[in-house]
Amino acid sequence: MMMRSALLALALAGALPAIAQDDLASQIAALQIDRLRPLDFTPFSDALGAFKPTPELDALIAGADIAAIQAAMADGRLSAETLTLWHLTRVQRLDDRLRGMLEINPAALAEAKAADARRAAGRSLGPLDGIPITLKDNIGTAGPMHTTANAEVLLDNVAPADAPLVANLRAAGAVIIGKASLSEFAGAIAAGFPSGGSGAVGGQGINPLGPYPTYGSSSGSAISVSAGYAVASIGTETSGSLIAPSAVMGLVAMKPSAGLVRGEGVVPLVLGNDGAGPIARSVRDAALLLAAIDETDTDYASGLSIGALDGVKVGILTAGIHEAGDYSQMLQRAGAALAMLGAEMHPVMLQDGSGTLDAFIAYLSSGLRYDMMPYVTARHPELVSPEDLIAYNAADPARRAPFGQGLITLIAPMSKDFTPEDHKEIGADMRAAATGALDAAFAAKGAEVLVSIANLQAPFYATAGYPAITVPTGRRDDDEPAGITLIGKKGQDAQLLAFAYAFEQMTRGHIAAELP
Repeated sequence: MMMRSALLALALAGALPAIAQDDLASQIAALQIDRLRPLDFTPFSDALGAFKPTPELDALIAGADIAAIQAAMADGRLSAETLTLWHLTRVQRLDDRLRGMLEINPAALAEAKAADARRAAGRSLGPLDGIPITLKDNIGTAGPMHTTANAEVLLDNVAPADAPLVANLRAAGAVIIGKASLSEFAGAIAAGFPSGGSGAVGGQGINPLGPYPTYGSSSGSAISVSAGYAVASIGTETSGSLIAPSAVMGLVAMKPSAGLVRGEGVVPLVLGNDGAGPIARSVRDAALLLAAIDETDTDYASGLSIGALDGVKVGILTAGIHEAGDYSQMLQRAGAALAMLGAEMHPVMLQDGSGTLDAFIAYLSSGLRYDMMPYVTARHPELVSPEDLIAYNAADPARRAPFGQGLITLIAPMSKDFTPEDHKEIGADMRAAATGALDAAFAAKGAEVLVSIANLQAPFYATAGYPAITVPTGRRDDDEPAGITLIGKKGQDAQLLAFAYAFEQMTRGHIAAELP
């Protein structure tokens, strides 16, 4: 089981062995492929041809948060149309190299103009009205955009309707720039080496911050925010897929409590774990996005306060920290910042980490069979099992599986004799074990929040359905960007956002990409 645990950790996190940065960059470049569907800017060709970014406009937009952008639109310094054109020019100029996008929304400029018309008529829809965002391309959108999960088998797939979370974003006035790339089928196919974030439709994603991994599977969403293709993005996570890529790109990302955001219309991986959440440059922007896509009408941003951690007991999770010496130093620095905010720190442990991870392998395998494959079968009736998909890809590997099928080939046989009832039972057992471990960690010292590094504890919080958020905290010893992850109690998403905001205001760890 240890070998499978190590491989699963590698694949889900997009993690990789120690590789010199120059070697990583060269290996990624060697693996790059042609897009199966080139990005199409022809709906905006005249507008883009006439648009000339200026240093003043760059200063107004680059890295700006939602509040600053809304203020600029309110006083007439900026329009949603200009804002959208600025972001589209970034995609057009940079994405042949970065591969963060799979498709451009042909209606993006029309959506921006509609936002400007609402503002002119005094009917603005709120803080997201006119704000450009991207969507991970396993999130269903009505045509003409496709929903591919970065898989060749879904290249021509068009969802019958917007996923509910997309409908919520449109109701809030967000401008959909397009569909962001991802690890194929949210990380179910290739083994993740050398970087994560690869798929047959769009190729290998590149970290805008430098020669670092992208991890996955919401790599394209993170790339799109880091590179300035959009102000924010919506990604998804089964286990670490929001947190890992955002941490390595100096961003904020949150996996909300299970059930807070409706999951219908999203290409599934493991339904019991899957969940959508925001990726942004700041906690406040993440709070605004969550308020738009959840089903509770909660104003998360109103509760953000730098004093939120004063007197709060914080559990510092040390499991897995020995695997990288600088992780321990990062936690120490985080602890110092938390202490300055008035928090009370206590080291705590999670129980049976290896057992939980080993069980997750079986759960992922049965999820491929009984959650993911029915989505594929509905569009390709001849493809019923993971083995059918493996054979389909193997018939034309250069086009259909250019990054290999290392993970699905390894884990699919594990569930061959499982029934749907077995899958449900494995999921229930996993949730009970993960919930028990987290509850024990919270209770050990009366903690209100647990703190760890990146996605080290993803099999616990994601499986239990507890909320987690990563906040950028600078760089590791090898210069790779990293984040501190806060884990909250289930249903306490507003409180967790408040804690994360306080930590963010003290550390200010966001890293801006320096792109030509």
